[in-house]
Amino acid sequence: MKSGNSRFKRGALLARLLVTALIFSLIIWLLPMKEVWEAMTRVGWWRWSLVLLAFGLGHVILAYKWYRLVVTAGTPFRFGVALRAHMAGLFANVWLPSIVGGDIIRAAWISKNQGIAVPAVTGLLDRALDTLALVILVACGTFLSGNAAGTTAEPVLRAAGLLLLAGIPLGLLVLHFLRPHHLPAALRTPGTKLLEVTRMLYNTPAPAIYSLLLALAVQLAFVALNYFLGVAVGIEASFAVWLMAWPLAKITALLPVSLGGLGVREAALAVFLAPFAVTGTLAVAEALVWQSILFGFGLLAGAGLLFSSETPFRRGKP
Repeated sequence: MKSGNSRFKRGALLARLLVTALIFSLIIWLLPMKEVWEAMTRVGWWRWSLVLLAFGLGHVILAYKWYRLVVTAGTPFRFGVALRAHMAGLFANVWLPSIVGGDIIRAAWISKNQGIAVPAVTGLLDRALDTLALVILVACGTFLSGNAAGTTAEPVLRAAGLLLLAGIPLGLLVLHFLRPHHLPAALRTPGTKLLEVTRMLYNTPAPAIYSLLLALAVQLAFVALNYFLGVAVGIEASFAVWLMAWPLAKITALLPVSLGGLGVREAALAVFLAPFAVTGTLAVAEALVWQSILFGFGLLAGAGLLFSSETPFRRGKP
């Protein structure tokens, strides 16, 4: 059985590698890469550094959000440990094949003294709240971007935005009453984990709502950073358009079809910005600049951990 699982994992990893290579090959083939590079260089080092700093501050807040969830779940420890664990997760995302692989590293970082169960489950809750925040932003952006799409698409986008906003509480209500035995056999294992997370949302609503507000604030700030980079590369789309397109591209990148969402995020952003007269060249250029921010800060986080006085293997009581 273990051998079969190992072969399946290797096969899945190979498939993701092939999909990533295929997407980037299509991007290189279809787009004038010289123009993509020229658009990327318009950002300049000072803008790139400013966005990198703001991105780092955002992740300090996200680390605090996860820390508060873990503490609320009954596992007390210091915020400094949580911050290092979060940075370890960001560094892991640079080289792990899954976009959520950093969550596992983050939970394992504090597991020596705290155990793995609570950090792992609260990590799922943390990821679910981040995703819910993205869905809310997509709904708001879809509604607000109607003006930018022209008279034909405006009513469709506004209706879609309202449906998304109405569907969020309805979806949470359905999850509340759903039970594992209601799910198909193939979905029971992941479905059970999802239901555990929703139970935590309902059982401790105040911390969950507080964390959701923090997630909304940070993800909205990340949209603003991408809008700032988009203006620099030459994209003229409104902020409302970015409010729809960027979170939607990020949600799409969560699909386990490529290495850490690479290629999927870039292609998705180009697709979602295309109806608003944004060329694929500029969309991919902005997405690649943002990807360099993710990699750059992840590597800085890893370098910082090398000089940290505390590691999972050498530290005192948290």
